[in-house]
Amino acid sequence: MVDKPFLASQRWQEQQWRANREGAHPDILEFERVFIKRMSKLGVPMFAHEMVRTPERQNDLYALGNSRAKAGQSAHQYGCAVDIVHSTKAWGLSEKEWLLVGHVGKELITQKGLAIASLAWGGDWSFYDPAHWEVLDWRTEKEKFPWPKT
Repeated sequence: MVDKPFLASQRWQEQQWRANREGAHPDILEFERVFIKRMSKLGVPMFAHEMVRTPERQNDLYALGNSRAKAGQSAHQYGCAVDIVHSTKAWGLSEKEWLLVGHVGKELITQKGLAIASLAWGGDWSFYDPAHWEVLDWRTEKEKFPWPKT
């Protein structure tokens, strides 16, 4: 997982701006920021692959079998989720490596003084999605902010 040379590369810098963040929940933005920073301190290059999705993108992922949610049913459409993957291995981490990713993320969420709402990790679900982090009560939370309209 560790790849310090990649962390120093221009490609890693460019990956950091790949995801659409417009309208993303402030807690998702903060989590992504501190998580990427923590993983980079550990020498592990990660980046936010997706945050906010259009209804069309969500339906495409559903049709491909990469999501169980149709348009309007995903936290991503309301800026309440982020998929964070390894910079060179993407989703190709072993289960043990994903457990480390989950551990680091959960540790950040529970640290005192970190202003992040409760987040759920997709690695804990029966529909295993270890790159996915979402606001636990996103269906209620989305009503509090001016999220993108579907």
